[in-house]
Amino acid sequence: MHALYENGMITIYNSYLYREVIKEIQGRYWDPVRKVWIVPFNAESVSTLRIIGCEFKGALIDMVSSLIENNDKLELPVEAIEPMPIKVKPYQHQVQAYNFIGNLLGFFTAGGST
Repeated sequence: MHALYENGMITIYNSYLYREVIKEIQGRYWDPVRKVWIVPFNAESVSTLRIIGCEFKGALIDMVSSLIENNDKLELPVEAIEPMPIKVKPYQHQVQAYNFIGNLLGFFTAGGST
């Protein structure tokens, strides 16, 4: 899977294995003619794509590097969407993983927990 910067958006190629993760990105859409996902160029999209191992190509390499430098630390929100079923205080990466998997598997709903 690789991504390019086109017309102010990130275009993701060969992403079939990661389609469910990409569907969770706000503002994404599928281009059926080119068979690519198109997502907005922002910190959250870049962070998600980095987590799943997307290879950035072309001008996007420098843009991602400058985005990371400007944001110091490129991170997802660190507040748990639902209370975590643990007694200790979780690390930041654990909260991110909990939120990510909970959203991916549909554990969190708009009206509360299921």
